[in-house]
Amino acid sequence: MRTVKYVLVGPPNTGKSTLFYALTGIYVRTANYPGTTVEVRRGRFRVGDVIVEVADTPGVLNPDSPRDLDERVALEEALKGDYDGAVVVAAPHALREAVRLAEIVSKSKPVIFAYNMSDLAPLPLPPEELSAKLGAPVVCTVAVRGRGVAELKKLMAGGGGGRHVRAVDVPLPTPGAGIAAVLSRPLVAAPLLAAVGILTLLALLALVEGVTPLGDFPYAVVPLFESASEAVAEYIKGAVASPPLASFLADGVWSAVSTIAVLSVYIATALVLVVFYEETGLIGLLTRRLEGRLARTGVPPRGVVCLLVGASCNVPAVNAAGVLWGAGSRFLTALLVPYVPCAARLAIFVAVAAAALRGAPHLVPLAIFLPYAAALAVIPLASHLYRRLFKTPPLICGEVPPAPLMLPSPRIFALKLAVYLRDSLRKVAPLLAAFVLVLWPLESLGPGGIVESISESYLAWAGRALEAFFAPMGWTWNIAASVIGGWVFKEVVLGLMEATGALETLTVLPISSTLALLVFMAFYSSCIATLTSVRRIAGLKLALAASALQFAIAYAAALAVKLAAPVA
Repeated sequence: MRTVKYVLVGPPNTGKSTLFYALTGIYVRTANYPGTTVEVRRGRFRVGDVIVEVADTPGVLNPDSPRDLDERVALEEALKGDYDGAVVVAAPHALREAVRLAEIVSKSKPVIFAYNMSDLAPLPLPPEELSAKLGAPVVCTVAVRGRGVAELKKLMAGGGGGRHVRAVDVPLPTPGAGIAAVLSRPLVAAPLLAAVGILTLLALLALVEGVTPLGDFPYAVVPLFESASEAVAEYIKGAVASPPLASFLADGVWSAVSTIAVLSVYIATALVLVVFYEETGLIGLLTRRLEGRLARTGVPPRGVVCLLVGASCNVPAVNAAGVLWGAGSRFLTALLVPYVPCAARLAIFVAVAAAALRGAPHLVPLAIFLPYAAALAVIPLASHLYRRLFKTPPLICGEVPPAPLMLPSPRIFALKLAVYLRDSLRKVAPLLAAFVLVLWPLESLGPGGIVESISESYLAWAGRALEAFFAPMGWTWNIAASVIGGWVFKEVVLGLMEATGALETLTVLPISSTLALLVFMAFYSSCIATLTSVRRIAGLKLALAASALQFAIAYAAALAVKLAAPVA
């Protein structure tokens, strides 16, 4: 048994990662390149008695003079990494860039030239003829359908590759040029992008929380699971004779398990959309000519899909930002996603608005819309502050060749979804469970031991200590105590508001205080799971600094609403 190693390199949007998954199957490991926050995926496959290890790298647009961290890392890996060869992945819309990249890489390692998406625009000459002109073996592949993958595996297992690739000009029409040209026009792309965003939000809210403009959706996952979870908790309390042990098992251990299960629902639902948009190339096409305009507002064009998906759950949205091309897009998207109210916050908005506006139910929809409007207005401001204060890498726009619209492969779709879900849960679930368990003694214990009322607990004590800090907004201790739970998981907040009587308190507070609370809860903090994901991309110091700035912006926005809103 022997082992050979290959690295995949190529321009962005050539289907390189899809080819990687088609080659490696389910065995995939993710990590960061040493000394960077650039993510690398490694996998392997076997051909006979040969094990082939494969590494996927970020896209390279400027091989002669790399401008972005991603390009520098990928070229360094391809030229100096410990590999037996490189597979340069091309596509009809990025052929010249790939040929030039193959020229450069072949000076260091044997090169196999994989012409992907060959079903969209076939080569105008036989692969054998192109291979002779290039000086390297050429394989035509359709990664989403598995075509040509077996041939590529054999070449890699045999250590194939050319050492002196020559420049060849093979002009090819851009696949789907007519459709791409129409859809990428700003007047068409902008409303379509807005429509995709609205439909994404509506679909996520319906499937996860069961909320639709026409009423409740009866088959939403989270409400069904929460009712079953409550039944299990009550059973534990009835079956265990010792009250302290029963409380620990039901409110501590089972709460941690059910919290992770609910988070899994949010993550899985959001990842379905992440992978779908990634595989079809829809968002990249729509933002192609909007990149400059979006960048001027502070919104990373390639991070739009992550911001959209953040409306379901911030955790997978931040994780998806980790594989964006461009260090600027990756950093800024990861820092901005926590400003997008997730589905768990929607349940808080609905409960708060309904409790405070019992006498004016017609105003509830407007009150629920307010935190989303505030978040939308604050994102450009936060982006400006992050770029100015934290010196995030610059956004590089307008250069990535757009991939054509494609139908995703069910196999690759399921494989990516499984790997992304596994990676997300493996990184955040243990820490989240630990924090939920830490929250239990704060809720259940006080200076005198086990408490019968949460108003006597350490959590209530902490809420009273924070009451003066939130006094300008007119919030009481039970509201402050409920806010604390949001640093663990936003689903916890609503339960704490019910347990502490905060929802009842809202009925006697001024409307201005309630509106301020809605704006504050829209983006006042990242939960521990989201913060963990941001740390992986931006580093601990930047993640903590960004979180502190986020809290300050939320406090200032809430105070502004309090002062501007009507008192009655």
